Amino acid sequence: MQLLFIGDSLTSGVNDAERLSWPGRICKQLDPQGSKLTAYNLGVRASTSVHIESRWEKETADRIIADAPSLLIFCFGAPDAVKNIPLEQSKLCAENILGNAKTKYATLFITPPPMIDEEKDCRTKILGSEFSKICANLDIPCLDINSPLRENSAYIKALKESDGVHPNAEGYGIMAGMIQKFISPYILPHLN
Repeated sequence: MQLLFIGDSLTSGVNDAERLSWPGRICKQLDPQGSKLTAYNLGVRASTSVHIESRWEKETADRIIADAPSLLIFCFGAPDAVKNIPLEQSKLCAENILGNAKTKYATLFITPPPMIDEEKDCRTKILGSEFSKICANLDIPCLDINSPLRENSAYIKALKESDGVHPNAEGYGIMAGMIQKFISPYILPHLN
């Protein structure tokens, strides 16, 4: 099975000393031998929804083999909050990305996680809520990690010990645990 993780620096794993981020941890757990999953981490640092809209389709098409099952897992929004991209622009990009992706591939979405900076964090919370509504309208499964991570003291500690936007390795492990429970039902049937 082919997995494409499409997102920003939180997908690529900035500040993760283990260099796995959450996608690598999930793949390692689901396919310890590395023989059943072909995974691509297409996380790009500072990649806003505008940037992802401009690149995701080509990057995906260049990697997917047509006759193998594939799953696109999007997680973006944090750079939009950091760079204060207008909400309507972020929403339009998300709708275009996800609507287009769904017509071609199995597609999932993960909301952006919380941040330490109050103003930026408020924007991630709003973006997560708006992106969740877009997913509901498009009938795309969506996992809100923003709310539960906000209540997770170990994750908040992992953010504070890092740069306030990206967690340390422990924080990525916490993210991976939550996200794995959500995406596993879409992957495990293809691993037998």
